[in-house]
Amino acid sequence: MFKRFALLFCNACLVAVLSSCGAGDLGGGVGEFTTVNATATALTSRLESDIVKGNNCSDSVSTGGTVVTDSVNVAFASKALYTTGALDLVISKITIHYTPVNSATTPPIPDSYVNISQTVVPGDTPTIPVAVLTDAQKIALMERTTLPMTLCSSSVFEYWVDIVFDVSEVGGKGETHPVTAKMNLAVADRI
Repeated sequence: MFKRFALLFCNACLVAVLSSCGAGDLGGGVGEFTTVNATATALTSRLESDIVKGNNCSDSVSTGGTVVTDSVNVAFASKALYTTGALDLVISKITIHYTPVNSATTPPIPDSYVNISQTVVPGDTPTIPVAVLTDAQKIALMERTTLPMTLCSSSVFEYWVDIVFDVSEVGGKGETHPVTAKMNLAVADRI
């Protein structure tokens, strides 16, 4: 009887150890929590941003137009791992990280952050709008002293963009996991 109990106890410990393996960010935008998995997918895979919308060019001089923020929608999905007991997720922050495709011809853009408090219930896939290039960032690109965005030119700045959601499980372990959506951004003065 003692051997059976010891064997059962050892097997239970082995299952507990193996089930706790794995990282919070599994790559490819998957966040693994104790009762749900989360994914994020940008619904626009490549955004061709117009740095100044509606401007006119004559003799390489720009007139008119406005600088506006560009946003994309991100589908954020929460999928229950079990039939019962799945917990809600809460998104607390969004970080937008930019990596120039060619750093010799494209200037860096600092990360931007959005504080948010959005609850996502298991089985739900809300669409979350995310500002991926704000009007202030566009103005900063035009006012740079090195590698500025020149209006009425053929300049194109291309970036790989990671939209990182900081997510925790309500009532779970209290750990925050990153869930990432990926996209491309091409910035130009599109006439």
